[in-house]
Amino acid sequence: MLDHLLISTVTAPLALVASVLFLADRLRPAVAVIVFTGAAVTAAASSMVSVAAIIAYAGVAAVRGDRFTWTTWVALGFLTVIAILLVRRAVRERRSYRAARELAAALPGDDPVVFAPGEVAEAYSVPGRPGRIVVSEAMLRALSDEDRAAVVEHERAHLAKGHHIWLAASRLAISAHPLLWPVRPVIAYVVERWADERAATRLGNRVQVARAIGAAALVGSPASPGNGFLGGRRGVPQRISALLAPLPPMGYAAFLIIPAFCTAGSLAWTGEVLIDLSELIRAKPGDPKCGPTG
Repeated sequence: MLDHLLISTVTAPLALVASVLFLADRLRPAVAVIVFTGAAVTAAASSMVSVAAIIAYAGVAAVRGDRFTWTTWVALGFLTVIAILLVRRAVRERRSYRAARELAAALPGDDPVVFAPGEVAEAYSVPGRPGRIVVSEAMLRALSDEDRAAVVEHERAHLAKGHHIWLAASRLAISAHPLLWPVRPVIAYVVERWADERAATRLGNRVQVARAIGAAALVGSPASPGNGFLGGRRGVPQRISALLAPLPPMGYAAFLIIPAFCTAGSLAWTGEVLIDLSELIRAKPGDPKCGPTG
């Protein structure tokens, strides 16, 4: 069972991380967000099921006289830690979304865009029912009319496409499998790129959005929230460069086979573990399948 544990919980997730890093700027942003997040969630869930199945396998074998091996204890410890991290993250995400909804409802007026007083140059979206967009007066003063329009369209894209849901899902996946942590900043980056491209499409000018990002970066505070227009400043030069270059050709979609293969491999090995567990449960005492679990 050790090979199942290593492939499902180590090899497949690390291969997925490598493919995500390779494809970050080679796919259309919307496709990248959907594929990367879906693959991360699937890989994390598959890994947890594999570990739980291995523990169950050892439990059934123990009832029939076998002993727990070191592999089983490692799996049990791993699953316990992951379960704690996942529950904590789920609670944090729920509280964060509830706070965002309360803030959106408390903002003055009925207009989706709220211009707030303040000397910190920032702009960000607040998911809610409905969602709101907050732009500080300092940001307004620093930007031209064209740049303001680009900022607002970018934040509208976040709300319209439910980007907070994709980001929350990626954070839950990383909590469920820490080896996937390098995927999180990549997904945050391609989410910003998705909003950039949607704003550029709405305005009909990709250079205008790139200019707005550069202007906002010059005046934006390093303490601006990570869900703000600058996305916590990470990837700002890459976002500008991407907007000043042509969109990745659709031919790069062929590379989707890489994360698909990694995810399929993780699922396949999880299936193997479940089949082994099923066979052990059905096996009669004395059957070779009742042998050691390690």
